[in-house]
Amino acid sequence: MDTTTPQEFAGRLSSGKDWREIVAWVGDLPPMPMVASRAISLIEDPDCTASELTKILSTDAALAARVLKIANSAMFARQREITTLSQAIMVIGFKSLKGVIVAATLRQFQKKFGDNERMVWEGSMATGMAASQIATILKKRYVEEIFLLGLLHSLGQIVLLVQASTAKDYQLVLDKVQIQQVDFATAEQDVFGFAHPLIGALVAKKWNFSSDACQVILHYCDPLPSQKPDSELEEKTLLVQLASLVAHAAGIGNPEGYPERKEHMYAVAELLGFDPSNMRKTLNELVSTTKQTFEQERHIYD
Repeated sequence: MDTTTPQEFAGRLSSGKDWREIVAWVGDLPPMPMVASRAISLIEDPDCTASELTKILSTDAALAARVLKIANSAMFARQREITTLSQAIMVIGFKSLKGVIVAATLRQFQKKFGDNERMVWEGSMATGMAASQIATILKKRYVEEIFLLGLLHSLGQIVLLVQASTAKDYQLVLDKVQIQQVDFATAEQDVFGFAHPLIGALVAKKWNFSSDACQVILHYCDPLPSQKPDSELEEKTLLVQLASLVAHAAGIGNPEGYPERKEHMYAVAELLGFDPSNMRKTLNELVSTTKQTFEQERHIYD
């Protein structure tokens, strides 16, 4: 039997943790719901039609209702209310629809929805929203795709709160965040011996998301590189990190005591190519816009 530690675990497990136990634990997690999985696979097919997607999504009434609800948020809605699945598909487009389906699926995944689950869920949505805005500001070609990557950044947290074996101790993570003023990943590493980026990447792989999506999830809160990104994948990873920082700066998705990291946020933005002359003003406006929009629309994500 091959006992070589897989690359994604390098430096991400505390002493005494066995990567094989983590793999087995993730393997026992439920698969992505069938309707959502089929719809996402269909979107990847270049011959996919809107009517085929409508037919598949219509077979899961709860999923369809949540897709419609999220499609009507300010991030996607246009001039009029979207009232049917076929409208949603035509108006927001296939790439954006993929993100909406995943958002709806993740929300349904959280059958228990207490304060902690709501906090993480709201952080996921706010990060997706901020990522789309940042990509628009920077005129990136992947504006529609980046919402999904922003949304998935905290997939591991959602899983840690869903699974009974880790959910019971997640309050210890939040206590460390508040008392020691550290970020989620640092506190999780102390409590569990691993953190949500690793779990999120493994679950995304299990759910057949792209290799790039798995890499973004795994690396989005790594220490900053010393130079600007030299690939689109590195750029997307940094952009999701920035979006997460924007959401936290807006007070969304974190408890009281979460560390103030505005200087770090500015450093990430500089690596992404924000104009230094007005970067702080632009980012502070982005934080305010994210907070305002989310407060107006948070009911959509319940």
